[in-house]
Amino acid sequence: MTINDAKKVLKQYWGYDDFRGLQADIIRTAVSGVNTVGLLPTGGGKSICYQIPGLLYPGLTIVISPLVALMEDQHNGLVDRGIKSYHFKGSYTPRKLDEAFRNLRYGNYKFAFFAPERISNPLFLEYLSHADISLLAIDEAHCISQWGFDFRPSYLNVKLLRETLPEVPVIALTASATKRVKRDMLEQLMIADAEVFEGSIRRPNLHLQARFTPNKERQLLRLIPTLPGTGIIYAKTRRTCEKLSQLLSEEGHPSSYYHAGLEDDKKSAHSKAWLNNQVKAMVATTAFGMGIDKGDVKWVIHWDAPDTLEGYYQEVGRAGRDGSVSTTYLLFHQYDIARLRKAIEELPEVRAVESFYNKFCSREQIAYGSGEGHKVSFSILELAKKHQLPIAQLLSYIRLIQHRGLWQFIESERSVPKIKLTSQLHVWERLPSKDYELLIAMYRLYPHAADDFVRIDLTRFAGMMQQTKADFEKRLELLHEKGILEFAPEQSASALLFTQPRPGAKALKFPARFIDAWVKSKEERTEGMLTFLESDSCLFQEIEMYFGQTNGAPCGTCSNCTRNHYPDKDQVERMQKEGARLDDIWFDLNCSPDELKS
Repeated sequence: MTINDAKKVLKQYWGYDDFRGLQADIIRTAVSGVNTVGLLPTGGGKSICYQIPGLLYPGLTIVISPLVALMEDQHNGLVDRGIKSYHFKGSYTPRKLDEAFRNLRYGNYKFAFFAPERISNPLFLEYLSHADISLLAIDEAHCISQWGFDFRPSYLNVKLLRETLPEVPVIALTASATKRVKRDMLEQLMIADAEVFEGSIRRPNLHLQARFTPNKERQLLRLIPTLPGTGIIYAKTRRTCEKLSQLLSEEGHPSSYYHAGLEDDKKSAHSKAWLNNQVKAMVATTAFGMGIDKGDVKWVIHWDAPDTLEGYYQEVGRAGRDGSVSTTYLLFHQYDIARLRKAIEELPEVRAVESFYNKFCSREQIAYGSGEGHKVSFSILELAKKHQLPIAQLLSYIRLIQHRGLWQFIESERSVPKIKLTSQLHVWERLPSKDYELLIAMYRLYPHAADDFVRIDLTRFAGMMQQTKADFEKRLELLHEKGILEFAPEQSASALLFTQPRPGAKALKFPARFIDAWVKSKEERTEGMLTFLESDSCLFQEIEMYFGQTNGAPCGTCSNCTRNHYPDKDQVERMQKEGARLDDIWFDLNCSPDELKS
């Protein structure tokens, strides 16, 4: 297999004549059977780097990816091009798993997508060990590093896969990684011999603006009408997303909002409206963006300063993916600076973390040596009240325990409505006929509900009973109260999945070296963001320095490179006469308040 073979495949399925940037080098190495790491910025064409080799190899390429939306987008893109791809999603019984792998074996599939959690299933690994696999692709590979900003403990399962398929070459891809994360990736993926290709962190078509303002709301409303096309506004909380979206819409700027707690049908509707350019802005938490294939995003605004430069770089990278000039704005004020500094001051103490873990386990009645696989759903707000902890401190404890590998923090998940039939037929016969008919219908459709909880389609049953969904839920709640059945309504909550049995008191101790490294990593990432906000240097140079790349020349387009140190006095006076406030003037002229006063 040669690079010319790869170009023929590129032309056949994608219609392009040649590769961009480092794509050719990455693909040339991957098709030669050498373990490969590719670090390309968002929009740099990472998926092509495993898809082309996957088509050239004779067998199956398995792709591990962290998000359903990301997998779905890449899977659908292949299917649309006439390439056979399989996406593992939902639960799989042994019989269903056997059927899936038979399809993969005899159906000439070229790609199979799945989440890293599946690798912990011994039966899944057993099937993989007998499949004809030619290539292992790890997407968003930075997630495997415990010192990265987006660590996913489930990615550590990849080691099990590497041990099962030691001879299969690996290609690991991500947008950016610090030196520490790159080292961790190579170690955790067991590919110390890999060829590493790292593209420049720079995106010349992105004009980065970091603007201080005491009145974010005012500047946002002034800014939005001047921005072309569609864009994304990132905010830290769900409530802020909803409030900003409402504000924009009331001011005549159609917008949608998106966060992890949103119902699936609303997520879909809001995303569709934005993708089809029916609204100008999507106001979202960081749950939105990865896996969204929209090349014409013209701008990104950060309402809140991100916690890390990794997060910031990933989010601004969703603008200008089509190569067109796009602008990003980071609006910040003194409270953002104070919040980041407070995050450093409130880094947890070892004993406090151990105490919280033990108290949490005791509350949930998880005994020493038990709990593996147990999932606990909870409200962050209620949990903070129970343990009398600030929310930021509570989250630090939870994430540190996650880094220790004791549980996996699921920031928000939507539990499906479930029922369990706990009474017998002779009890049903004494009920009103409408309840009797309902229970019989449930049993016919869900016979296993007599033994355990099963998911129920509330909309369908409400229609069958000629009731609204809300009224039908109340009816199930009444039957639940009478002990006829058990009903677990649909809920949105955070959750903790225990990945190990609860260790004994002596075994729980967090090693000092581990704590020191974790705290240092948190400090470095937060300090990196503070330096970025407070720097006078080119913003791209700051990002290059953070990611360990050689500094290029100043970009000439960012807010620091174009800082107006000597604002024209006549222009300032003219703007004041036209009714502009001082904060409007320094925002528009890109100068500091002190320079404006001089």
